[in-house]
Amino acid sequence: MPSQRKTSLLLLAGSLLSLLIGACSSAPKDSEQALQKGLDYPATQRGTASADYHGHTISGPYQWLEQLHTAETLDWVTRQQQFTQQQLQQLTASRFVKERLTELWNVERVSAPIEVAGKIFYWRNDGLQAQADLYMQQTVDSAPLKVVDVNQVDPTGLTAITDFSVSPDGRYLAYALSETGSDWRIWQIKHLNSGEILNERIDGTKFTNISWYPDSKGFYYSRYPRTARGFDDNASVDVFYHSLGTDARDDVRVTELGYEPGVNPYPQVSSDGQFLLLRVQQGPNENRWYRRPLRQTAADFEPLLEQPQSEHQYLGTVDDELYFYSHHQDGLGKVVSIQTTSASIETVIEEQDHPLTSVSLMGNQLVAHYLDNARSRVMTFDLQGRFVRELALPGMGSISGFEGHPDSTQAFFKYSSFTEAGKIYRYQVEQQRTSLWQQSSLPIDTSRYQTHQVFFSAADGTQVPMFIVHADEVQLDGNNPLLLHGYGGFGRTLRPEYQADFMAWLELGGVLAVANVRGGGAYGNPWHKAGIQNNKATAINDFIGAAQWLISQGYTRPDKLAVHGRGHGAMMAAAAMVQQPQLFSVVLAEVGVYDLLRYQTANANARAWQTEFGISSSADDFNALIQYSPLHNTRYGQCYPAMLLSTGQRDQRVAPWHSYKFAAQMQYVQGCPNPVLLDVDENAGHGDKTPIWMEIDRTQRQWAFALNQLQVGWLKNEKPK
Repeated sequence: MPSQRKTSLLLLAGSLLSLLIGACSSAPKDSEQALQKGLDYPATQRGTASADYHGHTISGPYQWLEQLHTAETLDWVTRQQQFTQQQLQQLTASRFVKERLTELWNVERVSAPIEVAGKIFYWRNDGLQAQADLYMQQTVDSAPLKVVDVNQVDPTGLTAITDFSVSPDGRYLAYALSETGSDWRIWQIKHLNSGEILNERIDGTKFTNISWYPDSKGFYYSRYPRTARGFDDNASVDVFYHSLGTDARDDVRVTELGYEPGVNPYPQVSSDGQFLLLRVQQGPNENRWYRRPLRQTAADFEPLLEQPQSEHQYLGTVDDELYFYSHHQDGLGKVVSIQTTSASIETVIEEQDHPLTSVSLMGNQLVAHYLDNARSRVMTFDLQGRFVRELALPGMGSISGFEGHPDSTQAFFKYSSFTEAGKIYRYQVEQQRTSLWQQSSLPIDTSRYQTHQVFFSAADGTQVPMFIVHADEVQLDGNNPLLLHGYGGFGRTLRPEYQADFMAWLELGGVLAVANVRGGGAYGNPWHKAGIQNNKATAINDFIGAAQWLISQGYTRPDKLAVHGRGHGAMMAAAAMVQQPQLFSVVLAEVGVYDLLRYQTANANARAWQTEFGISSSADDFNALIQYSPLHNTRYGQCYPAMLLSTGQRDQRVAPWHSYKFAAQMQYVQGCPNPVLLDVDENAGHGDKTPIWMEIDRTQRQWAFALNQLQVGWLKNEKPK
């Protein structure tokens, strides 16, 4: 019986797959006139491209849009954007929404400071500055000095500081600049005493760190291979050493190991200056570590941590022991140590009942950040792993910061929640004392908002956590616009953090629901693993379950429900919408991955996502991907919710052609007047370090679109923009 049942299931799956492929490969030829299309969309050519996947032919009528820089694609994008602007200009309350967004963004924002070489560094934005500038203080009480004024470098706000690193002697600052949201970084070096910017720069990098040599005369970094046509990001990076005062083209290559594309080595000098450590990243959530004596440049790198399906973060070295934060895909995270004279691994902090998300080593203490139902808890341990104390936090929120090194005497961390912009605290290590250092105030009465956490049952009975935020006066009777937000991938947890765009949604009378579905990290790696690769449908089903629960409990109705997601969250929202279109009224999807069969063709970084999605070159993975890939599961003539698909024309993380192709497909199949609009920011990337004015404009378009489609009552008294 078991073998017969398995055979029957396989035959059923094969039949369903054949039906699905047939449905997404062609459309009815005689029913197009019957579609109740409400908009006259720009004409889009349907090509004849197709590909064979393990015996199944899949058509790709919009594959030509992957050629981002051809005249045909650029013309199509221009016509789509003009069409979208025409539609959005007709919306009521658009000006009011922008004014409120501007007020809520006009708040001083400061990052948790980092102490390096006795100096304190942090990013600060006075409110409506296009980008945050980098500041330095000599002491905790001294006057701040602006060390990188990026808004003066580029008044348009299209250039941002994305990272920085200070030399051990505190004299030099290396900082990375990114233009128009690009993942490409250009590193410059500034002498902090004289203010001089050195006449040398490092380019050809994306995600590298900078790790200084102990004498502060140079540093290690990783860059892509240089070719006649520029740097090749379809290859793996190599580690180089740059000596200050020299041309980067003369930098010394450190690695000669020929890694496969998508497997990238990054350097780290140990905090005691004895070793050059090598972190070899294999996808977003797996790495291996190697080491060699720092001054023995001809020596081979020897293995240090090579456990499969594991990720490790170097914390520092104390008394000849290297400390690492370590987590396996089946675990919740722990701290281990390795003696410099051997390769034996000792557990310092055992796994606890809650997932360990990050650890800092400072002043002979280990500061551990745990998640308790997606909320932050901070505990301290000594170097032998003995519990010391738990730090008190102000409420249901999340923290960031605690960056330090073994000799640090102080550190800073930032606390925020859905309705608190942020409080920065100073932690004095030896005294274990916490004191308020800086806080931002909002131009609203936050006491009128409440946040609570609920748990709903997924299809398999698993309890899934979800935050719900709303004003006290909101009657939860199903008549309020509700925004459901999710991510569900790469182990990322949606913690209670302040976001001006969500605060504006609440101020406009909306209810916010944030679901931490499987595929994320709310309960550690097991929670993540439950929603990856062939289990990816679990994350999508959980998200659908969140919507169904909100409707069943009277928080909303399908005609008042909007869903929102970015990146992986956009893919999840789109997949849920395609499967259950009747559940939602509006879909707001930003920089999404919609073609799960071809995502890996964009670049080496995208190929590394196969640890999350699987890859269509594998027959088993293909059978899973084709079941939920949004682009391949649309039904011709189906009435889908109103959609606003947003992307950046310069996005190098998630290729914009995902949004192009999905918008074209949805406009083609849409069977009712609900609009499908493509919103393309010409000078934007994936969204990192987007100028404030651009964030306000984009959010204005999204919220105004959603509120109009949800037919919010107060809009009747407003006029179009």
